[in-house]
Amino acid sequence: MHNTRNKIREMEALNDLIQIHADKIEMYEKCKQYCAGCYLAELVEDMVQQGHYFIRLMNAYLRKTNAGEPDSVNRGIYRTWLELRALYALHLTTGLLAAFEFNEDATIRAYEIVLAELVPHHELKQILQHQKQILINNQRHIRCIQDPPEQCPYP
Repeated sequence: MHNTRNKIREMEALNDLIQIHADKIEMYEKCKQYCAGCYLAELVEDMVQQGHYFIRLMNAYLRKTNAGEPDSVNRGIYRTWLELRALYALHLTTGLLAAFEFNEDATIRAYEIVLAELVPHHELKQILQHQKQILINNQRHIRCIQDPPEQCPYP
């Protein structure tokens, strides 16, 4: 019973992360119109492709473990994501880079929740830790674009 409960929690967490990435892809696709022909166009396209890649990896893991889609999902992580995005939309209107940074930050938080509580399998933990590190690097890159070069500690 314990193993089944862990498997369900793992499926819920992965499905939440998949939905988060699908939302991010949709947001970045909408932003493409504002970035066409400017220095952000490549960043936005990279984020879209990265989201598709993360989703493919998580779906492959679900298929490999025969987990499939659960009939009912708690969706706690995804609800947290939506609440963060709603709060952000109400209180911050500083532009595309701020929105990009916020989305990466909210996604990193979701990964931290999953990694801390829901991932019992070593292979999945490695996949998610690698994805989280990529998200952290994205966030650092976005911050470097926003900050003057002398204030950016990252290459």
